Amino acid sequence: MIELSDLQRDALGELFNIGVGRAASSLSQIVNDEVLLSAPVVALVQPHTVSESLLGSDFREVSMVTLDFAGPFDARTMLIFPERNALAIVSKMISVDMTPEELAEFEQEALCEVGNIILNACISALADLFEVEFHGGLPTHHYSDSNNLQSFSRKDQNVVLILQINLTISQERIDGHLLFLLSVSSLASLLECVDRFLAKQGMA
Repeated sequence: MIELSDLQRDALGELFNIGVGRAASSLSQIVNDEVLLSAPVVALVQPHTVSESLLGSDFREVSMVTLDFAGPFDARTMLIFPERNALAIVSKMISVDMTPEELAEFEQEALCEVGNIILNACISALADLFEVEFHGGLPTHHYSDSNNLQSFSRKDQNVVLILQINLTISQERIDGHLLFLLSVSSLASLLECVDRFLAKQGMA
């Protein structure tokens, strides 16, 4: 499997941190409260190790937003929270006078919006800094068991780039992961973009 050099890992962390900062600003406006998103911790793993070694017990029941992007490299991007944390996020976005039926209908829309903001912010940051274009689809949301994450079984998706983040609203910490499912060729293309960016910064 392709390995990240320390320089590439640090660069990806900094690049995605820019996107995370943009996302935090947008989310703050939506929930009408300060939102803090930590700098992402970057790891590159094989798909079958994600649920068993990285999501852990806190991620047994998960809320997942998925969004596909195509460009210089293609990626299936995913935002994953423990289910209870996802509901905590939604509670910051809802009207208190909603009926249970209205709440259930709004819940998936709200989580899709959160995922759309965070995932698009990260991709748009890469597009700006790499000076390239990406085209994204529509976000989809579903709940799953971390032991049954179907997206990790696709044969054409060979590696997973994981960005671990902490989201804090009103001093309530919510752990989450951004996952980028990539083919080996797409990962190679991503790292080529990273290396060109580093070269322009005089850091290669």
